[in-house]
Amino acid sequence: MLYHINRATMKPTAAREQIEAALESWREQGRSNPAVKSFIVGRDHGGDYEYSAVFVVEDLDGLFAYLTHPTTYQTDHLGLNLVERLEIFDVSDDDDPELDAKIQELHRRRNELAPEVAGMLADVPAYSGSGVND
Repeated sequence: MLYHINRATMKPTAAREQIEAALESWREQGRSNPAVKSFIVGRDHGGDYEYSAVFVVEDLDGLFAYLTHPTTYQTDHLGLNLVERLEIFDVSDDDDPELDAKIQELHRRRNELAPEVAGMLADVPAYSGSGVND
């Protein structure tokens, strides 16, 4: 199993309605993407971020299906410009020592398929985690 985790803090200029629309878009990703086995979207407690979303997928194929699903791209277009700080990472019970490289490759492929999204991620003032190009 893979737990794909997004943690975000919004820009002070983001309107409440914009934030709610972005959170609802995250929820729609979980509801509409068949690769997502379960998900949660809400306030981030105990950390330095305002909101988090966790999407559970079965394997690398499921992660790529999640990353390239139309609702994921929709959320990117709707919300990335609102984000001040963003951290994206994955947690897994898979012992494969190459898993991190495989996950990074999926993000590289996604960025290749959607260079505009890679550009939006690059414009986030503070971004770390999966898919960061060195």
